[in-house]
Amino acid sequence: MARCGIIPVMDTNGQSPIPWWCSRKNQRRPDRQERGPGLMPRGLEIMRENLGMVQFAFFRGRSVLVSRLVSSLAPPICTIAESLRVSAPQQRALSCRWVRWGAMLSFVGLFATAMSSAPANEASAGAGFFGAPAVWRIQIELTPGNLDSLSVESRKYIPANVRARGEFFRDVGVHLKGSTGSFRSIDNKPSLTLDFERFNRGQRFRGLQKIHLNNSVEDATYLKEQLGSELFCAAQVPVPRVAHALVELNGRQLGLYVLKEGFTEDFIGRHFERADGNLYDNQEGHDVNLPLKRHLGSGATGDQAGLQRLTAAAVEPDLARRWERLRQILDRDRFLSFMAMEMMICHWDGYCLGRNNFRLYHDPGTDRIVFLPSGMDQLFAKADLPWKPDMAGLVARAVMQVPEGRQQYAARFESLFDALFVSERLTNRVNQLVAELRPFLTNTDYNKIHREAAGLCRQIQEREINLRTQLDGPEPAFPEFHHEVASLAGWKPVDEPARGRLQETNSPDGKAALRIVADSTTAASWRTTIRLHRGSYRIQGAVQVMGVLPLPFGKHHGASLRVAAKDQRSANLVGTGAWRSLATQFEISVPEEEIVIICELRAQAGEAWFDKSSLVLIRLPEGQALAVSREN
Repeated sequence: MARCGIIPVMDTNGQSPIPWWCSRKNQRRPDRQERGPGLMPRGLEIMRENLGMVQFAFFRGRSVLVSRLVSSLAPPICTIAESLRVSAPQQRALSCRWVRWGAMLSFVGLFATAMSSAPANEASAGAGFFGAPAVWRIQIELTPGNLDSLSVESRKYIPANVRARGEFFRDVGVHLKGSTGSFRSIDNKPSLTLDFERFNRGQRFRGLQKIHLNNSVEDATYLKEQLGSELFCAAQVPVPRVAHALVELNGRQLGLYVLKEGFTEDFIGRHFERADGNLYDNQEGHDVNLPLKRHLGSGATGDQAGLQRLTAAAVEPDLARRWERLRQILDRDRFLSFMAMEMMICHWDGYCLGRNNFRLYHDPGTDRIVFLPSGMDQLFAKADLPWKPDMAGLVARAVMQVPEGRQQYAARFESLFDALFVSERLTNRVNQLVAELRPFLTNTDYNKIHREAAGLCRQIQEREINLRTQLDGPEPAFPEFHHEVASLAGWKPVDEPARGRLQETNSPDGKAALRIVADSTTAASWRTTIRLHRGSYRIQGAVQVMGVLPLPFGKHHGASLRVAAKDQRSANLVGTGAWRSLATQFEISVPEEEIVIICELRAQAGEAWFDKSSLVLIRLPEGQALAVSREN
């Protein structure tokens, strides 16, 4: 059974689970010995009914073992909930909160089966591997010739011998892995993929066909992938399990690694009734509307039919019909949770924001596509990430453009936030994981990870505070137009550079302005979010630049105006120059849409000023053709 380590609520010393749930509203915590009388709000009755339905659903469709497990969980969960004292006046005030708590506790009943969609396969898919021991010792032995081969063709599987806890595995397929930021050569600290049956059919490592050993060069805590995996697991989104390993290569100690379960038939079989569907991997930044590499499946190698149906549904112009077409090809329920969790834990390099680090499984049992998360080594880095940002992923954007989709996403986000994102519980889990690593690390390595983990705990706390503020804030409003012109306000700084600056101040000639000062790698901006009805619009404003040097990589360098998730943008200003007017035109093709207007600087040096009084939105006459204005 999957190990969702987020679940226990630990005491202040992190020693043992205690029978109450942390409150995010700063109420007094009940004493451990306190017990309450029998007044139970309606929310708990709903929760008890929900648990009963969970038992019934799993009893019908899953093994008796799982059904008994869920049945055994229900009474203690209800007992814990009923032990919280609530007076009659408090009942009325807390009724909504109890409903949320009831939903949260219902999630716990689901946690027990979060990774058990096909329990019969559990024994053959790494049961008992994850969680004990906390760190595996893995020795990899390569012949000199094969070692040289990995230096030349790093992605090609070569055979190796592997030892782990007294077990010996012959002819294990090994290749190097990693992207631009994380790839390391074989003579450094490489990330590795180990396929135990690549050259030895049927061979498994504790029931696992494939594992990944990630060097974690982009996560000094070595914990983010595991924390993200446990949170997605708790949200009922299929996700690979994570552990840790100390790796040795031909006698050379490589150090600590993040050990991750592979996306294999065994993995699919644990989560779905059928494991013969197509599993796709994103490549080269492709979204679902471009060819994806198929890793598993029984159809033709280039089979993209399901992806083509998903793309057609996502671009359907009739929003009511789009929502129905998405229901037919997409597991909408899981996708809403997938979106919510990516945003909640700041997975900015995932599907929704980066069209990266995801897999797709076309489940033949339901004929629906399920999104699977991956590559979660940079979580929690942006505490102020909006919970409803401009989505880059085609399917995520398609969902958010549909009013019902936007409403369901908001409801799902809030329910998962209340149920899962309690910073005290998450930081306790971080500290627990660090303590589990301690016996396997040198003092130097432990002190470094302990220090980095403390920073991660601060990021988690800051994220919870920021999300609570966002959720309590007002919804974006429609601007007020006077003679088809609306002023833009409510600007917020985003991605302030470490050695740069974002200020609301006066320009050298006295204009009230939004200022961005760059450091060596800056992609910073001022942003405001509004809602607009269908139509054509233009944003324009005066911009001044001083000593702006373009970045040595990427595109769209300099200062510019743009609208998030739209293709159009203004001209880009670099160098030094006086105030110049910039403009860009865009179109809203749905009845109403939430958009983000951006004043941006992408540079390695210099600064830009955006005249606040000149930043306006112009509503264009109905039927006017889209023609992007670029004034140079």
